[in-house]
Amino acid sequence: MKLIITEDYQEMSRVAAHHLLGYMSKTRRVNLAITAGSTPKGMYEYLTTLVKGKPWYDNCYFYNFDEIPFRGKEGEGVTITNLRNLFFTPAGIKEENIQKLTIDNYREHDQKLAREGGLDLVVLGLGADGHFCGNLPNTTHFHEQTVEFPIQGEMVDIVAHG
Repeated sequence: MKLIITEDYQEMSRVAAHHLLGYMSKTRRVNLAITAGSTPKGMYEYLTTLVKGKPWYDNCYFYNFDEIPFRGKEGEGVTITNLRNLFFTPAGIKEENIQKLTIDNYREHDQKLAREGGLDLVVLGLGADGHFCGNLPNTTHFHEQTVEFPIQGEMVDIVAHG
């Protein structure tokens, strides 16, 4: 693993956007798992200006690898909604290039990824409490793939208040 230390958030966002763009520029299908949250927001702002209206990035498919339903609401969950707001909609990403993880498809998610060539790159955000993506501390194990985890107790007050 290569560790890159930048001067500030803006530089980190630019470096991350260009790193992602390097993968996106390949001539074959590229499968990218990306995350929402505050960490990648600047990266998506830079990336949007670089990919919007560029059909040569139509070989890129985007996966969300965690999802939390909005409490009391039907439809898309927190992660995909935030990804649409942060990147997919501003960048004009085609709907067929957005591979959503949902409560209806999570059991087949890992097999689908394998059939489609696996992931080329995963963008992770790291939360202040040490969580990465939707994997809250002490809720999943390293060897697990895609799993459903019930939101219970005090976690209900922490997540997904739509």
